[in-house]
Amino acid sequence: MPEGQCAGIVGGGIGGLTAAIALRKAGWDVTVYERASEFTEVGAAVVLFPNALAALDEIGVGPQIRAKSLPYSSGAIRNLRGQNLVTRRIGDLAGGRDLVTIHRADLIEVLVRAIPAECLRTGTRVTGVGCGDHGRGEIVTDGDTARYDLVVAADGVHSVVRQQIWPDEGTVERTGVSAWRWIIDGPPPDFVGQVWGIRGEFGILPLADNRTYAFAGARRGVESLEHFADWPEPVSQLVANADPARIIVNELLEIRTPKLLTRGKVALIGDAAHAMRPHLGLGAALAIEDAVTLAAYAHDLAGYTKARRRRVITVQWISRLMSTVVMPASRPLAAVRDVAVRLTPDIFALSMFGVINRWRPKPIERR
Repeated sequence: MPEGQCAGIVGGGIGGLTAAIALRKAGWDVTVYERASEFTEVGAAVVLFPNALAALDEIGVGPQIRAKSLPYSSGAIRNLRGQNLVTRRIGDLAGGRDLVTIHRADLIEVLVRAIPAECLRTGTRVTGVGCGDHGRGEIVTDGDTARYDLVVAADGVHSVVRQQIWPDEGTVERTGVSAWRWIIDGPPPDFVGQVWGIRGEFGILPLADNRTYAFAGARRGVESLEHFADWPEPVSQLVANADPARIIVNELLEIRTPKLLTRGKVALIGDAAHAMRPHLGLGAALAIEDAVTLAAYAHDLAGYTKARRRRVITVQWISRLMSTVVMPASRPLAAVRDVAVRLTPDIFALSMFGVINRWRPKPIERR
């Protein structure tokens, strides 16, 4: 490969594909390595706040994303007694700007279509990476070693790249929180939004094409969705009608973000760098932000860490705090939570969401 602007990207999820599009806009040749035989994500959805949409606009795919998504602004947050805890609409908290929900598979489809097929290597397992004495990064696959001017680790919470290049950092930490996620082929019920209960939370989001996304999370000790069976409607009905074959179940994991997001010619993005609890709905958004920012700082990797680390650590801290608010461990704590949230001035909620929404990408310049 010619030296100068060749990038190898490990992982073909949302972050890796976004990085490929962004780096190509900056004038780089890219190769995306994906272990799976095809680029796809099923069974879950994401909310894209204005910060993520601004990044997607910067790389030219914002209109296509909006065409496959659904504007979302009216969701509410309730407690187990059906009382609204937050009076502001989600759209108001986002500063009145656009906010959308989209199936992950639809998002992946848009991103894949924006990348030439010759840049994508599916069914390829990366077995090793290296910084190299020659000033370039290396990606090792079965029977092959390729050198790149930049290696992007977008291979998720169990990142092979992070484990090899950052062996002393980026510890994976268990949260004890279990999560259930599934898609329903049908329109959402009259209530959409979140229900904050005791030891758990439940969310309902509308999707395009008359689909609905349901998700639940619960503290350690809650073993199944039966925990939510007696929650108020529409939660109990959604749980009763859930198809077990379509439910994704896993434990939420966190990553302690490394002090530097780059080493040599290797850079971390997305969950490989800063996996966090999903209570702010920002996992995909931060991966998108990382990818677009990395492209803007591709020739100044120290600048990439400076531009990203404080923001992702701040959002990690807020998401961890939200976990204690959303799913308190006892009924008395839930009662205190309900009173505190209802009495909290709107300006506090607006300022917290402002931390999320005010971010805008550094323009990508082609070299």
